[in-house]
Parts: sequence; structure tokens; C-alpha cells
Amino acid sequence: MLIIEHLVDHEECLDTVIDWLWKEFGNEDNYAFWESIVKNSLKKNLLPLTFIALMDNKPVGTVGLWRSDLLSRQDLCPWLSALFVKEEYRSKNIGQELQLFLIDYCRKKGYEEIFLYTDSNNYYEKTGWQYLDDGIEYSGGSIKIYNKKLR
Repeated sequence: MLIIEHLVDHEECLDTVIDWLWKEFGNEDNYAFWESIVKNSLKKNLLPLTFIALMDNKPVGTVGLWRSDLLSRQDLCPWLSALFVKEEYRSKNIGQELQLFLIDYCRKKGYEEIFLYTDSNNYYEKTGWQYLDDGIEYSGGSIKIYNKKLR
């Protein structure tokens, strides 16, 4: 059975989540960056937050809720960030479950919409996200910004 909870309640999984995010989104020089992000999101009521998906008490995925995930769009908040599912658990709807969990969490907290950015094609459109605009990454590259209305 899949459960999704605050990472702060499962600190034994902290190093696993840091490692996942660093390997998926980072580079050989920025482990400390990802470690800082995750360690500074170990809370329950103040952004940033990190959640973990557990299946039979094993960590299988994670998602973050951040104030900002795109430096060029500090005006948008909050962001679904750092969505990751362990490779052997992909194609089992865990990514969608993490999205739905975060959307429900945001609704309960009173947010009117949520944002994300990606270079993936069509993954988020399949789950009801709306293309909002093109954005610029720190490196200067172009990415897609999506939003989801919550009310």
C-alpha cells in the first residue's frame, strides 16, 4: 500500500531522498546544494516542504512544495518541485499519486493555484495541468511553466 507523508516524519529516508534528487536533477559538483534543499524542508507548516512516498515501508518517491522553483519567476507561488519516482516503481501511477497528494494538500492550505516547470512533453498535461508560459532557467535555457487552478 502506498502512503505519502512529510519527510520530517521519516528522517531515516533523508539521505535516500537527497541522493535521488542529486542524481536526477543535479551534477557532480552540487551534492551540497541538494542536501541543503532537502534538509531545509524538514518541517510541516512552512514552505519549503518535502514529502515521501512509501510502499510497504520502503521509500519509492518524493515531491516538494517550494516557494519558488524557477528564479526568473519569483512572482509565482507555490511550486510542485522535485517530483521523483524510483525507476523500478515508475509506470505504477506513483508520480500521479504524488501530484494528487500535493494538490489536495495545497487546497486544504487555501492556495488558489500551484505551479511547476518542466522540459517534459505532455506528462503534466495528462494530469490536468495547463500550459501557462515559457520560462527561462538560470542557465538561459527555455522551459515550460504549467499551473493548476485549485478552486
